[in-house]
Amino acid sequence: MIWLAWRQFRTSAIYGAAILIAVAIIYGITGPSLLHWFNTVVRPCGTGNGCASLTSQFMKKDQLGQDIAKLPYYLPALLGMFWGAPLVAREMETGTFRLAWTQSVTRQRWLVTRGGIVVISSLVGAGLLSLMVTWWSSPFDTLNHFAFGMFDQRDIVPIGYTAFAVTLGIAAGALLRRTVLAMGATLVGFVAVRYVIAHWIRMRLESPVRITTTFLGSAPNGGTVYSRHVTSGPQLGDWVISNTVVNSGGHPVPQLALTSVQHCDGQASNQGFHQCIEGFHLRSVWVYQPASRYWSLQWREMCIFIAFAVLLSTLSVWWIRRRAS
Repeated sequence: MIWLAWRQFRTSAIYGAAILIAVAIIYGITGPSLLHWFNTVVRPCGTGNGCASLTSQFMKKDQLGQDIAKLPYYLPALLGMFWGAPLVAREMETGTFRLAWTQSVTRQRWLVTRGGIVVISSLVGAGLLSLMVTWWSSPFDTLNHFAFGMFDQRDIVPIGYTAFAVTLGIAAGALLRRTVLAMGATLVGFVAVRYVIAHWIRMRLESPVRITTTFLGSAPNGGTVYSRHVTSGPQLGDWVISNTVVNSGGHPVPQLALTSVQHCDGQASNQGFHQCIEGFHLRSVWVYQPASRYWSLQWREMCIFIAFAVLLSTLSVWWIRRRAS
């Protein structure tokens, strides 16, 4: 059964392997020189004069590689649509399931064997692609100082997305019995779940840090400063979820009301600016996830999608055994 399942899947596997090899060749050629330039030219420059233009020039390098780095974002959905959805749906649509399920191999073993090969191959491919992209893109991510900005395309979460997308495709194919319908349902379901997780769940996987600082304004010299009694707030790289300006009673201040403090910019000195700002008794309430929680959130989100994949796999097996005929 394993041999037969592999023969049916090997063409798709060869195409997938060819894409990975092409990415490896491109990154293998461009990656070392990119890292060398970053470590010897861009990083030592820091924030000195002329560094801004140098950094801008570096960020535009190897546009092909940067485009390839977006693949982990789209790959799970593509694998779910083109590898997962047709697995059962095509058998149902063409009627070949009647032959496959009347042999000595049980329905459950048939699905576990064929589905297992597809899922494992997908996870290996997604993991290797994410590893290559994360390594190659590390100089750009370092310069951006915001790991959460590429959260969906780096490290281990693409593996969880892929497991969910492929098992969702298999389940959709078993339920709908039509390949095109299953592909569409897989895309819609995957995008919907990803959207909900990214915009409402991810920020709450760990309780965000909530801290109050004095109001932040623009100094007369054009720099950005806190008043002299400021407490520590979000740092560079932290994921700021919200920043609300409140008055001395703790009530949010409407944006229009903040225009009343603009005259502080006319103060002749930083000291006068500080005193003017503090006279309004405004505070900023920050809600954020520290950069140190990046890996914790990666693991938690991946586990959520792996759990979804296990549930969908169980549903597919149960439906094939009890309902499909």
